[in-house]
Amino acid sequence: MEIAGRRRSDRVFTLLPIRVSGVDDAGNPFEEETHTVNVNKHGACISLSHSLPPGNILSIKNLRNGIQGKFRVVGPVGQVFGSRRELGVEAVDPEAEIWGLEFTPPPEVNQPRVVIHCMSCEKELLTDVSSVQLEVLLATGMVSRHCDRCEQTTRWKPAEELLTAQAGEPQSRLARAMAERRKHPRRKLAMRLSVRGGQGASEMVQTMDVSKSGLCFVSKQSYKVGEEVYVTLPCPENQTPTETKGRIMWSRQGPVGRLYGVMYIK
Repeated sequence: MEIAGRRRSDRVFTLLPIRVSGVDDAGNPFEEETHTVNVNKHGACISLSHSLPPGNILSIKNLRNGIQGKFRVVGPVGQVFGSRRELGVEAVDPEAEIWGLEFTPPPEVNQPRVVIHCMSCEKELLTDVSSVQLEVLLATGMVSRHCDRCEQTTRWKPAEELLTAQAGEPQSRLARAMAERRKHPRRKLAMRLSVRGGQGASEMVQTMDVSKSGLCFVSKQSYKVGEEVYVTLPCPENQTPTETKGRIMWSRQGPVGRLYGVMYIK
């Protein structure tokens, strides 16, 4: 499913009753009544007890309005409790209007762009990702999409080397401590975003890795550890780009600029 160049829509957190049918990863047909966690015009996050492989095609029926549509599994977003998990799915036909909602595309989309490579043929690609794909990448470190070279749906991971190799660089004691106590794993995602310092000056930077609680970016500007900054995150489900407040937790010199670790402030 091609994502680049497509305008996205708002994400709505709603528990819609649905019936999901398909074939699980063991090859057994199943049908399960469950609910959505959130929806948008191009996909949804659903709660499911069955384990499904990425790329699998599901039939989902909205039990509230009776509309049925086909969806492609992007990957797991997270485990909720017991055997239940949250799964990201994308609509094969976004115009089917299965959710019974009218989604208005945002006037301007600051689309997340990531460098990923196919785990089967190692093809690398700089591409836009949908909100569902970004959520799956942050949760699992991989995403499912069609590979033109393999001519089939394959698993893709963020590129290991986004700029110049960072391997072997010494980390500060604070940086090591932060890494050890992180609640959310960081994924190597290359995204262009805006950072604004406390003095009001802003710049465009590139991230080295991203998580649900923070990020690392490279810059030739100087920021102090402990300084508060404002990051404009590329979230396509927002009507307009919004700033997220963060704090510089550590910094160290890299080969192409200085690296800064940011933790979001709620």
